[in-house]
Amino acid sequence: FLSICSAFNPFSALKASGSSTASFYEIVEKDGSGKNVKFDQFKGKVVYGVNVASRCGYTASGYAMLEKIAKMKNDGVEVMIFPCNQFGAQEPGTDAEIANFCALKGVEGANIFQKGDVNGANTRPTYKFLKEKGILGNVDWNFQGKFVIDKSGNPSAVKNERDLPKLISKLAKA
Repeated sequence: FLSICSAFNPFSALKASGSSTASFYEIVEKDGSGKNVKFDQFKGKVVYGVNVASRCGYTASGYAMLEKIAKMKNDGVEVMIFPCNQFGAQEPGTDAEIANFCALKGVEGANIFQKGDVNGANTRPTYKFLKEKGILGNVDWNFQGKFVIDKSGNPSAVKNERDLPKLISKLAKA
């Protein structure tokens, strides 16, 4: 039954057998155009990811941080944007509208994924992995599911966003 249900879930990249994903690099998510993105392409890079919404009180500051970190791409830093409409229906746009919004906010070169859930039965693979590893618990709101992956694939939660650019820069130089 689980395998049949998983076949209809667009975020079913995690193994249907119930076993957890051992590595961040085993994850596959769909980008905004519906193409599979295999996370093994991020090996050796620092990754910053966050759940976003375009109509949230945190949108201005959240996207300002994304813009700042996206500028570190030449230093081996990748940005992952996970649109989510679970909190106050504050991300109502289509995947194309979300991509345009990111561009308008100056976040260029980021990996923008299909809109999906970060909590519940349909939790997307990345957030399921982070929860299974004990990095994140239940995500409470937009821009609250922040994480960093170091060059070796080790995940960590972001506790103090103020120090985030320094932390990412330090990890990129390590």
